[in-house]
Amino acid sequence: MAKSFNDLAYDLRDFIVDKHANYRGLKHMSLQRYNNLNISMNSKRYGQQHVIIKIGISEGVFSFPYVNKMDGGLGMDERYVMQWIGNDAVIQALTEHWKVIKLLELEQDEK
Repeated sequence: MAKSFNDLAYDLRDFIVDKHANYRGLKHMSLQRYNNLNISMNSKRYGQQHVIIKIGISEGVFSFPYVNKMDGGLGMDERYVMQWIGNDAVIQALTEHWKVIKLLELEQDEK
């Protein structure tokens, strides 16, 4: 079973904080900044495989498995988010979630 969106959000938060730790001025970056990080999908709004990442008031929509930004922006964290999405394990988990969402959508359409 794929990781939940919540588990994926924690993984992304840890990934971003680790990347920030490599820079001098951001060495003491607080995890609190990313406590409200949210991951979701909306198959009705975007037809192709995608993931919606929200960090604070910023939101970005990224397609996968070929990572491209579809909408929005995440400022300085965007490049780290794109690196994280490009990971094979993350793509696999997101693909499994996408399949479940599409199956549920088909079941609702049949009713």
